[in-house]
This record gives sequence, structure tokens and C-alpha cells, in this order.
Amino acid sequence: MKTLQFKNPEEIKSAIKQEIASVKDGRYVRRLDAILLIAEGRNAYEVAEIFGFSPRSIHGWINAVEENKSLTVLKDDPRPGRPGNLSDTQKNELREIIARPPIESGYEYSRWDGKLLSAHISQAYGILLGVRRCQKLFHELGFSYIRPRKMAYGGSEEAKEEFKKN
Repeated sequence: MKTLQFKNPEEIKSAIKQEIASVKDGRYVRRLDAILLIAEGRNAYEVAEIFGFSPRSIHGWINAVEENKSLTVLKDDPRPGRPGNLSDTQKNELREIIARPPIESGYEYSRWDGKLLSAHISQAYGILLGVRRCQKLFHELGFSYIRPRKMAYGGSEEAKEEFKKN
């Protein structure tokens, strides 16, 4: 029988790793697969090489399963992380506000930036967010942070085009 091979195996590997990372229990399933191979008689070092785990981790999982008589020890503990400063309602309000020019919100600016958004959030909600956090918030809310390109004032269009080329 002919051996099957991918035309671009590195791309496939990368896509599979991203998919496993995005699945809620992807890491748990991979650990189960590794333990299954160990139970079928494979060497821990061989299994570690197949899955990209460290042999020490596999030994730890085997010991934990043996000790607890349960496979649930292979699941990750919940990682809640730090709670966000803004509620979903506040984020939706901000999304609507940012979609309009700052002038409509009473600011004397032509575009939103991190400093202005930080000041607005502080004034409107009493929450202090840094400029960099506000810049990231633009992306989270579905906006891209694009500055207008500076153009020379006055002069002929031909001179401007010539300047751009050189």
C-alpha cells in the first residue's frame, strides 16, 4: 500500500495545534491519547516524542492516574484570570461611542486615540485604564487604530506625487 503524505506537513501540524488549543478540552484529550498509548505498552519517551510532551510530564500523569484511580486528574484546573474592568454593557456603549467622531461626544478632537479613550472612560465610568490598555480595547471592540497619513498643505498635485515617488 502506498504511504500517504501531506504536501505541506508543517502547515497541517500548525493548523492542528491551533485547533487543539482552541477546543475547550483539547489538552485533556491529548493527555488521554498519550496515557492510552502507555497503557497499550508504548514507552513514555516514545509517547513524549510523538505528542511533544516532556517524559517527566507523562510520568507525572501516570502517577496521578494510578494514585487517584481517575482520569479526571488529567484535566486542567480552571484559570479564571483577572476580571475585566468594563462590563459587557459598558463595552457595548463604548463601541457605539467610538463608531462616531469624538466631536459628537463633546471632545475637540477629530479622531479617537488611546489617550482620549482613557480620559473618556475615566470621566464616563470612573474607571482608570492606561493608554496602552485603551489601544488594545480598540481591537477588542472591533476597531483598527489607523492614523491619517499626513499630507503637504498647498502646492501642486504634480509636486506632491513627485515627492511621494522620491
